[in-house]
Amino acid sequence: RLLILSQVVLSLQLPFAVIPLIHFTSDRARMGSFANKTWVKVLAWSAAAVIVSLNVRLVITTVSAWLAGAGGLVSGLVIAVCAAVFLLLVWVTFEPLLRRPGRDRREGLARIFAWLPVEPLRQWLTGPRRAPVEAQPPLPPAPAPQYRRILVPLDHTPLDHRAVAHAVALAKMHGARIYLLHVEEDVTSQVYGAAAATAEVEAGQRYLDGIVAGLRAEGIDVEAAVSYSAQPKTEIVRFARAVNPDLVIMGAHGHRRLKDLIFGNTIDPVRHELEVPVLIVR
Repeated sequence: RLLILSQVVLSLQLPFAVIPLIHFTSDRARMGSFANKTWVKVLAWSAAAVIVSLNVRLVITTVSAWLAGAGGLVSGLVIAVCAAVFLLLVWVTFEPLLRRPGRDRREGLARIFAWLPVEPLRQWLTGPRRAPVEAQPPLPPAPAPQYRRILVPLDHTPLDHRAVAHAVALAKMHGARIYLLHVEEDVTSQVYGAAAATAEVEAGQRYLDGIVAGLRAEGIDVEAAVSYSAQPKTEIVRFARAVNPDLVIMGAHGHRRLKDLIFGNTIDPVRHELEVPVLIVR
Protein backbone atom coordinates (compact mmCIF):
# COMPACT_ATOMS: atom_id res chain seq x y z
CA ARG A 1 0.00 0.00 0.00
CA LEU A 2 2.86 2.38 0.77
CA LEU A 3 4.35 1.63 -2.63
CA ILE A 4 1.04 2.43 -4.31
CA LEU A 5 0.70 5.61 -2.23
CA SER A 6 4.20 6.73 -3.21
CA GLN A 7 3.38 6.10 -6.86
CA VAL A 8 0.24 8.22 -6.56
CA VAL A 9 2.20 11.05 -4.92
CA LEU A 10 4.81 10.92 -7.67
CA SER A 11 2.06 10.93 -10.26
CA LEU A 12 0.59 14.07 -8.72
CA GLN A 13 4.02 15.70 -8.58
CA LEU A 14 5.23 15.00 -12.13
CA PRO A 15 2.89 17.41 -14.01
CA PHE A 16 3.88 20.21 -11.62
CA ALA A 17 7.49 19.68 -12.68
CA VAL A 18 7.02 19.20 -16.43
CA ILE A 19 4.59 22.04 -17.19
CA PRO A 20 6.55 24.86 -15.45
CA LEU A 21 9.70 23.56 -17.16
CA ILE A 22 8.04 23.91 -20.57
CA HIS A 23 6.87 27.43 -19.74
CA PHE A 24 10.34 28.43 -18.53
CA THR A 25 12.26 27.05 -21.51
CA SER A 26 9.74 28.59 -23.95
CA ASP A 27 10.04 32.10 -22.48
CA ARG A 28 12.14 34.24 -24.84
CA ALA A 29 12.59 36.94 -22.20
CA ARG A 30 14.49 34.46 -20.01
CA MET A 31 16.02 32.04 -22.52
CA GLY A 32 16.75 34.44 -25.38
CA SER A 33 18.00 32.56 -28.45
CA PHE A 34 17.85 29.28 -26.50
CA ALA A 35 14.05 29.40 -26.15
CA ASN A 36 12.11 26.42 -27.46
CA LYS A 37 11.31 26.43 -31.15
CA THR A 38 7.74 25.85 -32.28
CA TRP A 39 8.29 22.19 -33.10
CA VAL A 40 9.91 21.66 -29.70
CA LYS A 41 6.89 23.24 -28.02
CA VAL A 42 4.55 20.94 -29.94
CA LEU A 43 6.50 17.85 -28.87
CA ALA A 44 6.84 19.10 -25.29
CA TRP A 45 3.15 19.86 -24.83
CA SER A 46 2.21 16.58 -26.50
CA ALA A 47 4.43 14.70 -24.06
CA ALA A 48 3.01 16.73 -21.18
CA ALA A 49 -0.53 15.88 -22.27
CA VAL A 50 0.32 12.17 -22.34
CA ILE A 51 1.98 12.37 -18.92
CA VAL A 52 -0.93 14.27 -17.38
CA SER A 53 -3.56 11.95 -18.87
CA LEU A 54 -1.76 8.79 -17.70
CA ASN A 55 -1.21 10.19 -14.24
CA VAL A 56 -4.80 11.40 -13.95
CA ARG A 57 -5.98 7.93 -14.96
CA LEU A 58 -3.73 6.34 -12.32
CA VAL A 59 -4.92 8.73 -9.62
CA ILE A 60 -8.60 8.20 -10.51
CA THR A 61 -8.22 4.41 -10.47
CA THR A 62 -6.37 4.37 -7.16
CA VAL A 63 -8.56 6.93 -5.42
CA SER A 64 -11.72 5.17 -6.61
CA ALA A 65 -10.51 1.97 -4.97
CA TRP A 66 -9.86 3.87 -1.74
CA LEU A 67 -13.25 5.56 -1.78
CA ALA A 68 -15.04 2.24 -2.17
CA GLY A 69 -14.07 1.22 1.34
CA ALA A 70 -13.91 4.64 3.00
CA GLY A 71 -16.47 6.50 5.03
CA GLY A 72 -18.27 9.66 4.04
CA LEU A 73 -15.89 12.03 5.88
CA VAL A 74 -12.77 10.47 4.37
CA SER A 75 -14.33 10.42 0.92
CA GLY A 76 -15.22 14.09 1.13
CA LEU A 77 -11.72 14.98 2.29
CA VAL A 78 -10.04 12.98 -0.49
CA ILE A 79 -12.32 14.46 -3.16
CA ALA A 80 -11.64 17.99 -1.87
CA VAL A 81 -7.87 17.41 -1.95
CA CYS A 82 -8.02 15.99 -5.47
CA ALA A 83 -10.16 18.91 -6.66
CA ALA A 84 -7.72 21.40 -5.12
CA VAL A 85 -4.77 19.68 -6.79
CA PHE A 86 -6.59 19.70 -10.13
CA LEU A 87 -7.38 23.42 -9.86
CA LEU A 88 -3.76 24.09 -8.93
CA LEU A 89 -2.63 22.16 -12.00
CA VAL A 90 -4.94 24.25 -14.19
CA TRP A 91 -3.53 27.42 -12.64
CA VAL A 92 0.08 26.28 -13.15
CA THR A 93 -0.74 25.52 -16.78
CA PHE A 94 -2.45 28.79 -17.72
CA GLU A 95 -1.14 31.40 -15.26
CA PRO A 96 2.15 32.03 -17.17
CA LEU A 97 0.05 32.82 -20.25
CA LEU A 98 -1.74 35.58 -18.31
CA ARG A 99 1.34 37.45 -17.11
CA ARG A 100 3.38 37.67 -20.25
CA PRO A 101 5.06 41.08 -20.73
CA GLY A 102 2.82 43.52 -22.58
CA ARG A 103 -0.37 41.55 -21.92
CA ASP A 104 -2.98 42.54 -19.39
CA ARG A 105 -4.08 39.71 -17.09
CA ARG A 106 -7.71 40.30 -18.07
CA GLU A 107 -6.78 40.05 -21.71
CA GLY A 108 -5.22 36.66 -21.03
CA LEU A 109 -8.33 35.50 -19.18
CA ALA A 110 -10.45 36.69 -22.08
CA ARG A 111 -8.41 34.58 -24.50
CA ILE A 112 -8.80 31.49 -22.31
CA PHE A 113 -12.53 31.88 -21.56
CA ALA A 114 -13.55 33.30 -24.94
CA TRP A 115 -15.34 30.04 -25.73
CA LEU A 116 -17.88 30.54 -22.93
CA PRO A 117 -21.35 31.00 -24.52
CA VAL A 118 -22.89 32.90 -21.61
CA GLU A 119 -22.02 36.59 -21.82
CA PRO A 120 -22.68 37.45 -18.11
CA LEU A 121 -20.43 34.60 -16.96
CA ARG A 122 -17.72 35.65 -19.38
CA GLN A 123 -17.93 39.25 -18.13
CA TRP A 124 -17.77 38.05 -14.52
CA LEU A 125 -14.59 36.11 -15.28
CA THR A 126 -12.87 38.59 -17.55
CA GLY A 127 -14.40 41.95 -16.63
CA PRO A 128 -16.35 44.28 -18.92
CA ARG A 129 -15.19 44.69 -22.47
CA ARG A 130 -13.04 47.74 -22.88
CA ALA A 131 -13.53 50.09 -25.76
CA PRO A 132 -10.70 49.96 -28.29
CA VAL A 133 -8.13 52.67 -27.85
CA GLU A 134 -8.11 55.06 -30.76
CA ALA A 135 -4.77 55.68 -32.38
CA GLN A 136 -3.35 59.05 -31.42
CA PRO A 137 -1.78 61.27 -34.07
CA PRO A 138 2.02 61.35 -33.92
CA LEU A 139 3.53 64.18 -31.93
CA PRO A 140 5.25 66.87 -34.00
CA PRO A 141 9.05 66.70 -33.80
CA ALA A 142 10.51 68.94 -31.12
CA PRO A 143 13.06 71.54 -32.20
CA ALA A 144 16.67 70.45 -31.81
CA PRO A 145 18.22 71.87 -28.61
CA GLN A 146 20.93 74.48 -28.89
CA TYR A 147 23.69 74.37 -26.29
CA ARG A 148 25.41 77.73 -25.83
CA ARG A 149 26.65 77.32 -22.25
CA ILE A 150 27.77 73.95 -20.86
CA LEU A 151 28.64 73.51 -17.19
CA VAL A 152 31.03 70.71 -16.20
CA PRO A 153 31.64 70.25 -12.44
CA LEU A 154 34.97 68.49 -11.82
CA ASP A 155 36.00 66.43 -8.79
CA HIS A 156 39.53 65.28 -9.77
CA THR A 157 38.53 61.74 -10.76
CA PRO A 158 39.16 59.79 -13.98
CA LEU A 159 35.57 60.52 -15.02
CA ASP A 160 36.48 64.20 -15.38
CA HIS A 161 38.15 63.47 -18.71
CA ARG A 162 35.08 61.67 -20.04
CA ALA A 163 32.78 64.48 -18.94
CA VAL A 164 35.07 67.08 -20.53
CA ALA A 165 35.27 65.02 -23.73
CA HIS A 166 31.48 65.02 -24.04
CA ALA A 167 31.42 68.76 -23.37
CA VAL A 168 34.08 69.39 -26.02
CA ALA A 169 32.16 67.39 -28.63
CA LEU A 170 28.98 69.36 -27.97
CA ALA A 171 30.83 72.68 -27.78
CA LYS A 172 32.38 72.12 -31.20
CA MET A 173 28.99 71.15 -32.61
CA HIS A 174 27.07 74.10 -31.16
CA GLY A 175 29.79 76.70 -30.67
CA ALA A 176 29.18 76.66 -26.93
CA ARG A 177 31.22 78.01 -24.06
CA ILE A 178 32.32 75.49 -21.43
CA TYR A 179 32.27 76.41 -17.75
CA LEU A 180 34.51 74.25 -15.56
CA LEU A 181 33.80 74.28 -11.83
CA HIS A 182 35.75 72.68 -9.01
CA VAL A 183 34.63 72.87 -5.38
CA GLU A 184 37.36 72.65 -2.73
CA GLU A 185 36.05 70.87 0.36
CA ASP A 186 39.04 70.88 2.75
CA VAL A 187 38.76 72.84 5.99
CA THR A 188 41.56 75.31 5.16
CA SER A 189 39.90 76.26 1.89
CA GLN A 190 36.57 76.79 3.60
CA VAL A 191 38.14 79.13 6.18
CA TYR A 192 40.59 81.10 4.01
CA GLY A 193 38.99 80.67 0.58
CA ALA A 194 41.20 81.77 -2.30
CA ALA A 195 43.94 82.75 0.18
CA ALA A 196 44.47 79.10 1.15
CA ALA A 197 47.75 77.68 -0.08
CA THR A 198 47.64 74.02 0.92
CA ALA A 199 49.22 71.36 -1.27
CA GLU A 200 45.77 70.04 -2.10
CA VAL A 201 44.53 73.44 -3.26
CA GLU A 202 47.65 74.06 -5.35
CA ALA A 203 47.41 70.61 -6.94
CA GLY A 204 43.77 71.22 -7.74
CA GLN A 205 44.55 74.57 -9.34
CA ARG A 206 47.29 73.04 -11.50
CA TYR A 207 44.90 70.26 -12.51
CA LEU A 208 42.26 72.78 -13.55
CA ASP A 209 44.75 75.02 -15.36
CA GLY A 210 45.99 72.03 -17.36
CA ILE A 211 42.49 71.20 -18.57
CA VAL A 212 41.80 74.84 -19.47
CA ALA A 213 45.05 75.11 -21.44
CA GLY A 214 44.27 71.93 -23.37
CA LEU A 215 40.78 73.11 -24.28
CA ARG A 216 41.94 76.55 -25.38
CA ALA A 217 44.58 74.92 -27.55
CA GLU A 218 41.70 73.21 -29.37
CA GLY A 219 39.96 76.55 -29.86
CA ILE A 220 37.30 75.95 -27.22
CA ASP A 221 35.86 78.93 -25.37
CA VAL A 222 36.30 77.89 -21.74
CA GLU A 223 36.02 79.55 -18.36
CA ALA A 224 37.15 77.93 -15.10
CA ALA A 225 36.13 78.69 -11.53
CA VAL A 226 37.10 77.36 -8.10
CA SER A 227 34.67 77.54 -5.19
CA TYR A 228 35.13 76.70 -1.51
CA SER A 229 32.35 74.91 0.31
CA ALA A 230 31.63 71.88 2.48
CA GLN A 231 28.53 71.20 0.34
CA PRO A 232 29.59 70.73 -3.31
CA LYS A 233 26.03 70.07 -4.47
CA THR A 234 24.84 73.39 -3.04
CA GLU A 235 27.76 75.23 -4.63
CA ILE A 236 27.17 73.60 -8.01
CA VAL A 237 23.52 74.66 -7.95
CA ARG A 238 24.47 78.22 -6.93
CA PHE A 239 27.09 78.49 -9.70
CA ALA A 240 24.72 77.00 -12.28
CA ARG A 241 22.04 79.56 -11.46
CA ALA A 242 24.66 82.27 -11.88
CA VAL A 243 25.89 81.22 -15.33
CA ASN A 244 22.51 79.81 -16.52
CA PRO A 245 23.83 76.86 -18.56
CA ASP A 246 21.84 75.02 -21.22
CA LEU A 247 23.36 71.68 -20.17
CA VAL A 248 25.17 70.25 -17.14
CA ILE A 249 27.57 67.34 -17.63
CA MET A 250 28.64 65.42 -14.53
CA GLY A 251 30.67 62.28 -13.93
CA ALA A 252 28.99 59.51 -11.91
CA HIS A 253 31.06 58.75 -8.82
CA GLY A 254 29.96 55.10 -8.84
CA HIS A 255 28.63 54.87 -5.28
CA ARG A 256 25.81 52.43 -4.61
CA ARG A 257 23.22 52.55 -1.82
CA LEU A 258 25.25 52.31 1.41
CA LYS A 259 28.14 54.35 0.04
CA ASP A 260 25.71 57.05 -1.06
CA LEU A 261 24.57 57.31 2.56
CA ILE A 262 28.17 57.53 3.78
CA PHE A 263 29.82 59.70 1.12
CA GLY A 264 26.77 61.52 -0.12
CA ASN A 265 25.21 61.80 -3.53
CA THR A 266 25.83 64.96 -5.55
CA ILE A 267 24.03 64.19 -8.79
CA ASP A 268 20.48 63.70 -7.49
CA PRO A 269 20.24 67.02 -5.58
CA VAL A 270 21.71 68.89 -8.55
CA ARG A 271 19.34 67.44 -11.13
CA HIS A 272 16.34 68.02 -8.86
CA GLU A 273 17.27 71.65 -8.16
CA LEU A 274 18.07 72.66 -11.74
CA GLU A 275 15.59 72.88 -14.59
CA VAL A 276 18.12 72.13 -17.33
CA PRO A 277 19.17 68.80 -18.86
CA VAL A 278 21.81 66.91 -16.86
CA LEU A 279 24.05 64.44 -18.68
CA ILE A 280 25.58 61.81 -16.38
CA VAL A 281 28.79 60.26 -17.71
CA ARG A 282 29.97 56.85 -16.50
